[in-house]
Amino acid sequence: KTTVAVNLCAALALYEKKVLIIDCDPKASATSWLGKTDATHGRSLASVLKKKTFLADAIVKTRLPWLDLVPADFNLFTAARSLSGKAAGPTLLKQMLHQQVGSLYDYIIMDAPPGFGFLSVLALTAGHGLIVPISLHRTSDTDCQCLLKLIHYIRKIHHIPLRSAGFVVNACENSSDIQAFLEKKRFNRLSDLVFNTRIPEDHTVIRAMDHQVPVVLEDINAPAGKAFLQFATEIDSIFSHQKEYPETRPGPDEGSTAKTSPPKMVEIRERSSEKVEQLAANIADMINEINQSEQA
Repeated sequence: KTTVAVNLCAALALYEKKVLIIDCDPKASATSWLGKTDATHGRSLASVLKKKTFLADAIVKTRLPWLDLVPADFNLFTAARSLSGKAAGPTLLKQMLHQQVGSLYDYIIMDAPPGFGFLSVLALTAGHGLIVPISLHRTSDTDCQCLLKLIHYIRKIHHIPLRSAGFVVNACENSSDIQAFLEKKRFNRLSDLVFNTRIPEDHTVIRAMDHQVPVVLEDINAPAGKAFLQFATEIDSIFSHQKEYPETRPGPDEGSTAKTSPPKMVEIRERSSEKVEQLAANIADMINEINQSEQA
């Protein structure tokens, strides 16, 4: 998840999209990758959740002018413990984003921790869209089933219409492996929800991590660098155009000057909406199948 989150943010920033990445993992992998290993004067996501710091004051700059970061540290672990028992805890970050910084950025991307604990729920409830990274060699049946159940839980318990942009395959050699993986895991119905972009296996990713820079700054012409730029374009085509091209109908005095969505943009929005509805239906069906299998 961190590989995709950090490098997608960096690629979007190169396209001059104003991006904020929020590190929601006490291990602070995204924070470290972006070179912010020094003390941040006590300002981090943990201090924000403890209400010792305003969210806007915890934001730090990165090497990329268009990319900002809310760093994490191990104090996030204790902050999560104190909030996990509170009814409003899971939606606290969502409220803070809406009230303090939401309109300042084109994209706010949260790097959730592994597992399905409080911090994962905190990140998911704060988001509008879910990008699911899949590793063909590491993602198990149980991982996928638990994720589908967590999405269903958030929709039902917190009444949040969590959208999903789709699944991105990471460290993938060729596209034929993707279909084989879906068939093996019995997730054929999700094949249309896999992004066109796949992130190839590339040692540049490891070097970039070691040097604490995004892949596009390590080697923009590397296979992974090109893939993340392509992925950023694909993500932007799905999420941005509803804001950039509002659909309006001519008023009585407006004549033909009213703004209308270009046909291509309408098609993209409709396709995105169809994918969201399809995913919701497929998740519901698969949850029922999983539950029936467990009962049997």
